[in-house]
Amino acid sequence: MTAMPGQLVVISGSSGSGKSSIIDRLKTHPRVEVSVSATTRPRRAAEKDGVHYHFMDRPTFEQREARGEFVETNDVFSAGNLYGSLRSELDAALARPGMVYIMEVDVVGAGNISAAGYEGAHFFIMAPSPEVLEQRLRDRGTDTGEAIKGRLARAQAEEQMARESGAELITNENIDEAVKAILDSLSLDPLNA
Repeated sequence: MTAMPGQLVVISGSSGSGKSSIIDRLKTHPRVEVSVSATTRPRRAAEKDGVHYHFMDRPTFEQREARGEFVETNDVFSAGNLYGSLRSELDAALARPGMVYIMEVDVVGAGNISAAGYEGAHFFIMAPSPEVLEQRLRDRGTDTGEAIKGRLARAQAEEQMARESGAELITNENIDEAVKAILDSLSLDPLNA
């Protein structure tokens, strides 16, 4: 792929690592835009199409996938709901000089984006320890004990994949410090206090 004036940033991390909270902070930066993924998962009551996700039915998603409209797709939780990142949105963002385009995908998605010819920074967000991650997952109150056990095993595998892919590992012990580490690595000005 030819060099683009914008900058691609891929952020991944296990459930409970705090990646969504970090991205919420980063998107307040004037040069940052965050991608909106497409999904076949049903829309929840508070979600808006085009804001939280691009919601589409499975046949539409699969047709668009067959036409090559996604830079990456995945059944993230093997639950039958597909997720993907639209190539047109990525290309449009990267065509804007000075733009930093953040994509939140799992480590498999990060690899797929790279394999599609897109280069950029890849950050993998981690909890300070497996014990802290487990407590964060329990505190959310959304998963059964068995589901938490599965998420912990997946987190370990994802961390290993991120290390092998050369991602920059960010330990999220303090969200302000994690955000600062990413901004510093990207040579972006700090967020306004």
